Amino acid sequence: MKPVIKFAAGSIFVGLAVLALKFLAARLSGSTALFSDALESLVNVAASLLALYALVGAAKPADRQHPYGHAKLELLSAVATGAMILIAAVLIFQRAFSVIFHPVPLAPLTGGLGLGMALNASAGLLIGVWALLLRRTGKKYRSPALAADAQHLLSDVLTTIGIIAGLAAAALFGLPILDPIIALAIATQIAYAGGQTVLKSLSGLLDEAPPPAVTARINDLVREKGTGALEAHDFRIRQAGPASFLEFHLVVPGAMSVSAAHVICDRIEAALRDEMPGVVITIHVEPAEKAKHEGVLIHG
Repeated sequence: MKPVIKFAAGSIFVGLAVLALKFLAARLSGSTALFSDALESLVNVAASLLALYALVGAAKPADRQHPYGHAKLELLSAVATGAMILIAAVLIFQRAFSVIFHPVPLAPLTGGLGLGMALNASAGLLIGVWALLLRRTGKKYRSPALAADAQHLLSDVLTTIGIIAGLAAAALFGLPILDPIIALAIATQIAYAGGQTVLKSLSGLLDEAPPPAVTARINDLVREKGTGALEAHDFRIRQAGPASFLEFHLVVPGAMSVSAAHVICDRIEAALRDEMPGVVITIHVEPAEKAKHEGVLIHG
């Protein structure tokens, strides 16, 4: 089993444990803010299930119907995760406004509220540790699904810290109105996180160009390893989850043999794969008269 799939499965078990702690905390305290936090954890579990499904699907090899593989399932999963976060934000907004117009007294800090806050803090600590592990794994394996899950969990940790601080202030200063106000702040924060997740994942689905530094590095490697060729142009690269696809045209002298041109292509591909493991490269070889005198000019 691939590491990313193991971590995705682990997220489900962690999420269920956190969900149980937070709903218990909300029930004992009667707090709208703690209920909102529990609702967000419910989204976490759903998102983790979706991420696991996407990672298992994305791991399938290319086939006749999907010659480029199934890696974009991860991006679709990340979009769906962001959408679920936005739905949770809407539900929290509704609950918070309801409590603002129909106030509910807080339980005493030494009773249900204090116990609920302690349970919530324990859940937040568990989430924080797991989110850091997820983020490191997602970065290592270039997994959008794990990265989206980690980002959401880290935002959940910040939410938990804010809730505990706000509820402590509400109890100490006798301001129960702070409870639904905190819930509104939570809804705003997770709505922003959900929107960012959706936009970032949609960029991947639309084959957004890589950062300029990546393009510059590719150009440098082609220039360095393309000795014998004349130029390279019409570069196109796209990212589909952890997979990268690169194609370009390589211009060689018209009299060069196919075998000699193939040696140059092999040399360039080896250098690129060392830099970008797993990249799928397509090089279209052209004779000198096809030169555009642009792109990467190769000397020597």
